[in-house]
Amino acid sequence: MYSINRQVAIIKPKEPYLNWINSLPGAGKSFELDGLNSDCTALLIPHFDDDDDSMKFIKGIYRKIFEIELDSWSTDNNTWPKKRSYALFLEWFRVEFHSEVFDFGKGIITIED
Repeated sequence: MYSINRQVAIIKPKEPYLNWINSLPGAGKSFELDGLNSDCTALLIPHFDDDDDSMKFIKGIYRKIFEIELDSWSTDNNTWPKKRSYALFLEWFRVEFHSEVFDFGKGIITIED
């Protein structure tokens, strides 16, 4: 087991994101927030001493995170919000930070595109 020099940022959906998912063409099934929050996106980011610094980092990459989250439900970016601002990102997602990351896996970590 090794401690690594990263922390985890968890991207948690909020109600506006859920509403967007449920409004997608052909959605058929109505999703609930509890279900979406049971398996959220986890990001390894540099380790920061406080959440303010961590949020500054997230602000620098929020566009990419936003696109990943939208693309996971609709690959048709015509269904995406046209203006994906940082303020909208914060309306649609909550970010949690966890500072202790340990690697219990065996073997080399592989990186995929």
